[in-house]
Amino acid sequence: MIVLHILGILLTILVSVSIYYACNQGMARNARGQQTRRFIIASVLAWLPVMVSGTSLSFGIVTAWLTGVVWMLTYPLLYHLTNRKSSPDYENYGEIACGIYFFGWLSAIWLLGGGVVAAVLEWLLLLVSLAQVVYYLLYGTCIDANGMKIVQDSHPNEVIEFAKSYPWWKTMGTVLAVVLLLVGAVWANLSDSLGLGGHSAPLTIFLGAYVLGFGWYIFKTHRGMFVRSGIVTLWLVIKEYSANNKRYVSEMERRIADLQVKQLGGTMEQPHTVMLVIGESASRDYMSAFTEMEHDTTPWMRQMAEDKQHTVIYPNAYSCAMHTVQVLEKALTEYNQYTGLQFYESCSIVDIAHKLGYRVHWYSNQGHLGANDTPITLVANTSEVAKWTKQDLGRVQYDQSLVDFLDELDPTQNNFLVLHLKGSHFNFLSRYPQEATVWGEPSVQDNTLNYENSLHYTDTILEQFYQYGVSKLNLQAMVYFSDHATVPDRHRSPNFSGFGATRIPLMVWMSDTWQALHSERWQALKQNTQKHWTNDLAYELLCGVFDCQSNHFDASASLAYEEYGYKHDELLTYEGKARIVDDES
Repeated sequence: MIVLHILGILLTILVSVSIYYACNQGMARNARGQQTRRFIIASVLAWLPVMVSGTSLSFGIVTAWLTGVVWMLTYPLLYHLTNRKSSPDYENYGEIACGIYFFGWLSAIWLLGGGVVAAVLEWLLLLVSLAQVVYYLLYGTCIDANGMKIVQDSHPNEVIEFAKSYPWWKTMGTVLAVVLLLVGAVWANLSDSLGLGGHSAPLTIFLGAYVLGFGWYIFKTHRGMFVRSGIVTLWLVIKEYSANNKRYVSEMERRIADLQVKQLGGTMEQPHTVMLVIGESASRDYMSAFTEMEHDTTPWMRQMAEDKQHTVIYPNAYSCAMHTVQVLEKALTEYNQYTGLQFYESCSIVDIAHKLGYRVHWYSNQGHLGANDTPITLVANTSEVAKWTKQDLGRVQYDQSLVDFLDELDPTQNNFLVLHLKGSHFNFLSRYPQEATVWGEPSVQDNTLNYENSLHYTDTILEQFYQYGVSKLNLQAMVYFSDHATVPDRHRSPNFSGFGATRIPLMVWMSDTWQALHSERWQALKQNTQKHWTNDLAYELLCGVFDCQSNHFDASASLAYEEYGYKHDELLTYEGKARIVDDES
């Protein structure tokens, strides 16, 4: 028996050291020695429950060991496969040490008679590893900060729609695999009577102390092995980022006290409305208002663009990121890729509108993400009215539902209206009702045609917003842009996969009255039609549309000013990691 235990220790050392040396690069010699010693000591300690109890290598021990090895291997290997060609120096050892200790801890739990507990814990740990592998297979990259933000911000309906985008048998197969994994773990841990406890009192005390001591050591919040695992560290970093965003609320009073805003141009004597419509996943490459194409996907916008006396469209607009939250935390505030400000330090366009005397109404079909306190929700909740369409689990809510909110606006007041669309968010087939199908067969999956239909449907919704605003709210200015784009025949990636996911539409409309009161702004908007722009500068654009001066507004960053200064080769996307000038479309 002792020979098997020694072989087990040696095998654990060999596996852990091999993973460490194979999946890290650029480590200093002293780091190699330090971690090798750590793994040797950890392996001996992890095998103590098995050795002290004199247990043979039964199923309960084997599954605990395999669970530890899978935890050791997954993140370091996927990180290495992703970064080995681009990064000369990285070291992921937390998972490896943690995986070794997981083996010892789970073994002790099993030996105490906690077979079911051990099985559930193993299942949960294996699911974390399995999810990382699935992510890598889908996107060809290890999960990073961008991907983790998406995971933490995803609405349950988005998860359901993502699952529905795959053939039913793949989804059911995945669910079945998860269930069978749990069943297998339970069976393995209950198949041997050794896992039923019944040890001597001294051994029981030792195992109990081991479980408690190692449980504390693994999971303690300060420098515990679990929180030092790469995947857990990444999760906590993004949670801290989200927590930091909450400072947006706590520091609001200070920001507002410092904010100074002055109206320029003429004064509008009649109550009126300024409208911002935020699209979703709309690509100008597939919009007939921007691109010559077989299908007239945006007839209303195309007709509006032909009226050059009132409408300007921008063929060189780009998104600053490929995920809604990462885009809009910048687009709606001073925070962008080009300044040193952070989100929680920044004033928003809602703050500007308030200082100018507007009542702000915010209506969204994106689902209330307040549980995650996303930056979008934090900004929206500073409005006088902030409402989200009802998002019943598994139920599709079309953008038409936003039209019903418009009756809530008081036409005798100055209103700033923000409408956040679901637009062309995947799954495209779910973005429009069957009767709105223009190309292809209703309810038939064809990503490109479904996408074009969704753009056409969005176009009809934009027309309804415009018509209602003009006829009932004295609409004076309307701005529409998309958060990011998408390429319909490709799976969306959380990482940069080409400029197709960044080419967005931007349209500005102004009434004759507003143009007369703010002629310099209108002339600048027309003059800058061919300029390149990223939508993290939308805050500055809207400040220009309002025609205001502020200590929290840089006119040289606004398309509505002649001094707009960003050159093509200065503009960035993917949160500053990719240059717009490299787009060769």
